Amino acid sequence: MRKITFLTLIAVLLVVTAGCGAASQTEKSSSVQPSDHTQQEKDGIPASKTMTESYLTFQDLSGHTVTLKKKPERIVILNNELTELFYQVGGKTVGIATSQGVDIPAQATDVKQVGAINSINMEEVLQLKPDLVIGQPLFHKNLSSTFADAGIPFAILTVKSIEDIRSNTKLFGQIIGQEQQAQTAINEMDIKLNELTKDLPADKPSYAIITLMANTASLQKSSSIALDIAGLLQMNNIAEQLPAGKMPSSVPFSMEKLVELNPDYIFIVVHGSDEDARRMIKSQLQSNPTWKSLQAVQSGHLNILPPSMFVTNPGLKVSESVAYMKQIVFPSSSGAQ
Repeated sequence: MRKITFLTLIAVLLVVTAGCGAASQTEKSSSVQPSDHTQQEKDGIPASKTMTESYLTFQDLSGHTVTLKKKPERIVILNNELTELFYQVGGKTVGIATSQGVDIPAQATDVKQVGAINSINMEEVLQLKPDLVIGQPLFHKNLSSTFADAGIPFAILTVKSIEDIRSNTKLFGQIIGQEQQAQTAINEMDIKLNELTKDLPADKPSYAIITLMANTASLQKSSSIALDIAGLLQMNNIAEQLPAGKMPSSVPFSMEKLVELNPDYIFIVVHGSDEDARRMIKSQLQSNPTWKSLQAVQSGHLNILPPSMFVTNPGLKVSESVAYMKQIVFPSSSGAQ
């Protein structure tokens, strides 16, 4: 009987010893976790993410899922409509594309230029060893397979509206790890826009926006920053109800149709240099004898819009573009902005 009790005591001691060992191992595992979170935070990864998770996953304009395994440090922007906005949010690039008549942000004057937006030098892009490339839907979709083969994350993004400015600002904030600053910038932009567009006159003038590009003319129908700004000012686009051409966002230019609809205001946007603008306006518009019969021309309501404000993306400074057009259309209600 005493023998059995002794054996039982040994078994109990073994169980207690094993339990102590397990408790010691649990404490050891827990003690590792804070240092892991600290390292993640140093790397710019939120502590809520594990080391096996990606830094950021998002969908681009084409519906493609873009995965960034870590915070990108070598970003190339091929869509120069977005370069200004990216720098406004606080981003930096190692390479950019350019196009005639589009200003380069002051912070990017020394950044490597990898060709024109419609003629990218892929060799130079790859030499930069980017960990994220941002392209444009019209010119860069065919580059996606090249970047995929090179293991380089590639996103197609664009900006055709003020809502696009908001969404891209938010995304850029996530990419560079400045989400709160990006949201603050959006809020400040919206406050300015609300102030500019409240208490507008009841009069809703009609208008047309003529785009001159590569010796061709068209009327803007939809999907442009300039149209979005005019919409905020509650103006009526005469081209909105006209049938689109090959591009669903525009209407082939017709002087006869323009004279028939006879808008109160005509705005001209030019893709190109100032010299290109003068030449195309003369050849495409002023050479037609009926041009002078338009009421917008006769009343002095013909305006060439600054490219940095209306042709390319003004980004978070879009309120300045709204104020510019408002001063033209509603000078008495603009005031000091």
